[in-house]
Amino acid sequence: MTHEEIAAILADHGCWLRGEGGKRADLSGADLTRAVLTDADLSGARLTRADLTRAVLTGADLSGARLTDARLSGADLSGARLTDARLSGACLTDADLTRADLTRADLTRADLTDARLSGARLTRADLTDARLTRADLTDAVLHGTTIKRLLRRATRADGYEFILWDCQEGFFIAAGCRWFTLDEARQHWTATRAGTPLGDETMDILDFFAAAITRTEKEA
Repeated sequence: MTHEEIAAILADHGCWLRGEGGKRADLSGADLTRAVLTDADLSGARLTRADLTRAVLTGADLSGARLTDARLSGADLSGARLTDARLSGACLTDADLTRADLTRADLTRADLTDARLSGARLTRADLTDARLTRADLTDAVLHGTTIKRLLRRATRADGYEFILWDCQEGFFIAAGCRWFTLDEARQHWTATRAGTPLGDETMDILDFFAAAITRTEKEA
């Protein structure tokens, strides 16, 4: 897609956002590799399966944008606004998301391998089944706490995922929409799953996390 074509679509989208006619940007499946979209307003845009490999989106507004299965490998999204963005299945390997706002973003099944998320806001973001191998989450904010690193993750037999985060405020467990300390997690699943096979498996996972916390505290 040429620079002129992109500019025309952005102009139409701007009119649509302001209620001055125009139309919503639909760049689904578009080839936007290495496109320079610094500070672009693509809020609410349709970018499903778009190829944004190595694109420059510094400071761009992608709030509410549909980026399902988009390719954003190596993209520069530093300082971008991605609140409520749909990034399910997106490839964000080696992407720069430093200080990006991902509040309430859908990151289910997203590949964030080697992504830089330092200082990013992930409050109420859905990271279910997201791949975070070697991702840098230093000082990222999740559920009001500041992350130091992902410490452990485990998946129960029914597919329910548990993630143990090492945060500045302590150790926290994310599971679905829940955000617990270890003690709170034990209390919750004892009350809701005691005496069931899934309850027993959950306790095994929490014991595994407890051992990791003890080991980390001894190494500190």
